[in-house]
Amino acid sequence: MELYLQSNSTPPLERYFRALESIAVSAEGLSASDIADCCNLPVATAHRLLQNLQRSELVASSGGTRKEYRLGERLLRLLHAGSDTGWLSISVQPVLDKLADELADTCYLARLIGHKVVSVAWAPPNGGLRGYVVPGHALAPHVAASAKAILAFQSQDLVDKALAEPLAKLTAKTKTRRKAVDQDYRAVRKSGYATCWDEMEVGMGAIAVPIRVPGVGVMYSLGVAGLIDRLKRRPIAETVKRLHSAAEPIARTLQIRQPHHEPGVRSGKRESSRARTPA
Repeated sequence: MELYLQSNSTPPLERYFRALESIAVSAEGLSASDIADCCNLPVATAHRLLQNLQRSELVASSGGTRKEYRLGERLLRLLHAGSDTGWLSISVQPVLDKLADELADTCYLARLIGHKVVSVAWAPPNGGLRGYVVPGHALAPHVAASAKAILAFQSQDLVDKALAEPLAKLTAKTKTRRKAVDQDYRAVRKSGYATCWDEMEVGMGAIAVPIRVPGVGVMYSLGVAGLIDRLKRRPIAETVKRLHSAAEPIARTLQIRQPHHEPGVRSGKRESSRARTPA
């Protein structure tokens, strides 16, 4: 990104940050002249600044005669990747609680952090058997339904990083060959949901759907996990439909909420029998 712009004594990098801050607080987006006014810059300088930001995908324009600029997907994904989980858990808990009671199985939310998928929040049903998905636990990219539902929509470079380490063989049905995992990802993109049947633990299963946030893409997934016999009591298509319906208000919450910096995420290296429940 070219940072040297001649207009006033404000450091070049500071002008970029001021422009991004001005755009971030605008609900409807800003034009180049609006940004020039907010940042005390000549309009021509604002245009050059915005062109650089747009080339780097840090802002996006609406097009048309009067272009309005909003934060770009690259920046929004970065903000979500570093957001704290506290507000997220609180925001989605009512949705998870309701869905868990409807499906009578444990429901959970996962998100992409770097090249790993991590469980964020979970809710067991009132009564009946419970599956456990420990918040903060990194989910196996080749096994967990929630991980497949997210990684299937990522760039090839990110997927390569996610699958770089040796893929553990957890059961006889675990797929450890890269070609087989890639086929699973393609199936997710085609069907709109991911599954895990006997792949992490015999007798346990999971179904998950991607959550597409406007301007961000797929960085979250919503899933349900439990005994396979229980999960298959109803048609999979019906479960997927309920998951997609529950994902809609979560996507709206994620779009509206301004992410905040999170100093760190638990690595989830300690694994228990509960953490191995398919996710």
